[in-house]
Amino acid sequence: MTIQSIDTSIAANTTISHKHRATELDVIRGFAIFLTIVHHFMYDVHYIFGYPSFSWLFGKAMESFYHLPGYIIFLGVSGVSSSFSRNNLKRSGRLALISIGLTLITSIISIVTKSDYYILWQMLHCLAFSTMLNGLFERTALKEKTKIVILLLTGFLVVFYLPHIIRTFKLDSKGSPLLLPFGIGHLRPEVPAMIDYLPLIPYSGCFFVGVALGKIIYPDGKVQKPYCTGKVFKPLAFMGRHSLLIYAIHQPLLIALIWLWTKIF
Repeated sequence: MTIQSIDTSIAANTTISHKHRATELDVIRGFAIFLTIVHHFMYDVHYIFGYPSFSWLFGKAMESFYHLPGYIIFLGVSGVSSSFSRNNLKRSGRLALISIGLTLITSIISIVTKSDYYILWQMLHCLAFSTMLNGLFERTALKEKTKIVILLLTGFLVVFYLPHIIRTFKLDSKGSPLLLPFGIGHLRPEVPAMIDYLPLIPYSGCFFVGVALGKIIYPDGKVQKPYCTGKVFKPLAFMGRHSLLIYAIHQPLLIALIWLWTKIF
């Protein structure tokens, strides 16, 4: 199965009933992907290739108002969309395959080129793990209202409380690198530099809050009325429908194109 067919299959899982699709979610997710691509392009130009351009983007203020919202929106909307999936465990397996492939490819490239192009744990890894946990949680016998409360509490705990624990005990630099997926140990010297890194803490919390909101906004996984269906939204909707494929390939593709540009010009 190709990445394209995997992405199409996953997108198909978010089609609700035989009548309506939550087009507004595609548009929002597409907008988040657009923000991420633009940010990664500027990051690659500035940090990986060493050009002074876009240095204004990487201060604390711009990171908070530009970079962070893209990830929060993408994971939150992915959580909402999981309410529509027929089988989140199967979906998490597909995501895991893409994530593992991305890690293997970038690790091989990094070793061969003796550079740090590693992607050990990023958005797709985070999404795969979160989707798996949600798939397991869905199989419990708890009532829907109870599930919503647990998801919201878990989301806020992961977003606001656990990062404080990591900062207080400096676990990002003193913890075991084996816990890198959780935002622990990633600053240790033996951990290679990564071109993309998105730990479960705090970002998976956005996904769980999104799942809860999906259960509230789209009860029983049904879309009563689609929004954002006009022609002006079609480019973003297309990006949103194929967001996983775009996210999987955009960073290696950007690096390759920028490298080619430096060689030609």
